[in-house]
Amino acid sequence: MPCIYDARSRQLTDMVEVVTVVLTFVCIVQSVHASWWYLGVASSALEADTAFMEFDCDSMPYLAPRQRELCGTSRNMLDVISEGASMGIDECQHEFRDRRWNCTTFNETTVFGKVLNIKSRETAYIYSIQSAGVMYAITRACAKGELDHCGCDPNIRNVDTEQEFEWGGCSHNVKYGEKFTKEFVDTSEMKLSATGMMNLWNNQAGRKGIHHNMKLLCKCHGVSGSCSIKICWRTMPPFRAIGGFLKDRFDGASKVKFNKKQTKLRPVSRRQKRPTKKDLVYLEESPDYCNYNPTHGSMGTTGRQCNQTSIGLDGCKLMCCGRGYYTIVRDIKEDCDCKFFWCCRVVCKKCTKVLEEHFCN
Repeated sequence: MPCIYDARSRQLTDMVEVVTVVLTFVCIVQSVHASWWYLGVASSALEADTAFMEFDCDSMPYLAPRQRELCGTSRNMLDVISEGASMGIDECQHEFRDRRWNCTTFNETTVFGKVLNIKSRETAYIYSIQSAGVMYAITRACAKGELDHCGCDPNIRNVDTEQEFEWGGCSHNVKYGEKFTKEFVDTSEMKLSATGMMNLWNNQAGRKGIHHNMKLLCKCHGVSGSCSIKICWRTMPPFRAIGGFLKDRFDGASKVKFNKKQTKLRPVSRRQKRPTKKDLVYLEESPDYCNYNPTHGSMGTTGRQCNQTSIGLDGCKLMCCGRGYYTIVRDIKEDCDCKFFWCCRVVCKKCTKVLEEHFCN
């Protein structure tokens, strides 16, 4: 009996500790500035605690009231929005992996830290890719039948194809994805402030990026591949293509100013081209991100790996900001001279390769 009592007591203590940690987590989240982006990094941590506490849209303190309402419109909506937020974070880090600012994330509800205090190109990209991530995830979930109130595009079959092909398959319902995402993502922005106008513009640019990159996929049907019947549907490209498209907009982003009288964003110069709805806009210049500066959210480039032979932004000269770099040489073993023997095995030799890696001072 004493052993059974001790085991049960220990289990009860463990359960109390887990619940205490979760409640502490919720209280901390409620006390800081929160963003729905945190769903992209918090979902895995919350899933680990589902045995003790059920998390749903209403229990998410980093969602605005209207966002909680929208999140609860479908049984899988929370998971889909979390997936979209995670996609945006991952794509941002992929696109900027070779830049001085490499889309660093932090274990806090703002996710991207104090870089958001500067209304720069980086902030513009963050907002656009996060908006695009949610729209992409929602649209894809609709096509897969994972959400309650949407499916394939119901209107695409009314579009005249001039008898070049027939509509078939499941065309992605980007109109529903855009409508939901606009209402969810834009809801907490102050529409009459400079920052709010900038964020709304870039949110929209992310969604327009998906519209702009829609593809027509077709399959041929007929005797001996004659393609007597051509069936087509509209689909989104891989999300990597969306991230690259918005990265190009980052490089060509327009600096704007806020016109208080007209409550509009205007180019800072009359000679500057007016940005389109697919372009990114920013209000402030970026810092150089060369040195550690917690105020600007800059982690610096000390210790970052660089490319010795590149003259681009990933090259040691630019990445290291003129501070120089050091080289580490190490031997690695890898398979070589592999031969296939019938049947069925592959035999390889082990070769030693000298690898040089370069890091910023």
